[in-house]
Amino acid sequence: MKKFLSLSLALILCVALSVPAFAANYTSYTWSDEYTTMKFDAAAVATETIKAWDYDSEEYTNQNVTMITVKPGSSVTVTGDSMFTLSELTEDGYGEDYMGAEIKTGAVDDIFTKFPAGALFVVEYGKTYIKLGGVDEQPTAPAQPTAPTQPAAPAQPAAPAQPAAPAAAGSYTVKKGDTYGTIALNNYGTYGVWSELYKANKGAKLTEGATLVLPETLGKVARINAPVAASGETLYTVKAGDTLGTIAKATYGDVMKYKTIFERNADRLVNANTIYEGQVIVLPAK
Repeated sequence: MKKFLSLSLALILCVALSVPAFAANYTSYTWSDEYTTMKFDAAAVATETIKAWDYDSEEYTNQNVTMITVKPGSSVTVTGDSMFTLSELTEDGYGEDYMGAEIKTGAVDDIFTKFPAGALFVVEYGKTYIKLGGVDEQPTAPAQPTAPTQPAAPAQPAAPAQPAAPAAAGSYTVKKGDTYGTIALNNYGTYGVWSELYKANKGAKLTEGATLVLPETLGKVARINAPVAASGETLYTVKAGDTLGTIAKATYGDVMKYKTIFERNADRLVNANTIYEGQVIVLPAK
């Protein structure tokens, strides 16, 4: 699966709270929202601290979230939509985000097999994550006894009120080669809300010419204006390996023109060092 670097999704650093080591207390557990129900026959639910991007403060902050740790060799039964964003931890502690992955009915080990160790499913941005346990897995003990009350969090999806946004939503005409990830990226500034966009459109197939609904907000992320080139400007779709510097060199013959490109696209670029494959930016006139 294509991997994408992203600063705007749940960029994740799982940091176990400071507690003595002990064996995970796995029990049956059901997670659900209005789209999906997942019944795990063996899971340990605990509060953990992760490092994630905060859209309000526009910086990384430590956040207490619900971590569902599933027992290796156990199984899960899934009904409804089960496409979620997925992240893996890197050596520097931050997440590299995939376009998405599916949790299917069956052995939980099979869900994680094709992903690197430490991969996390982001089932509720900023709230709930799923990871595969192991012999040295140490969920936070104090929080486990209260896990049975956390399912009250199925009301957690205060976010699912989002789909009310379609009344004031925009629309998007699907183009050849589009994915929910690139559409989310170019209309919300992040791949991280692609699954919410997918759900808002009830999993509509991306057939060229089809029309998608673009809610005003997806979670905490507001819709941004699509890039528009003025007279003399051009639109450019970022390719794998591109940097603003290489684009500036190829377009203007001057690598330092990257600053001009960044300033022109400040409404959609987090910083001059972070662009994504499939992202559409505006190149100022020469």
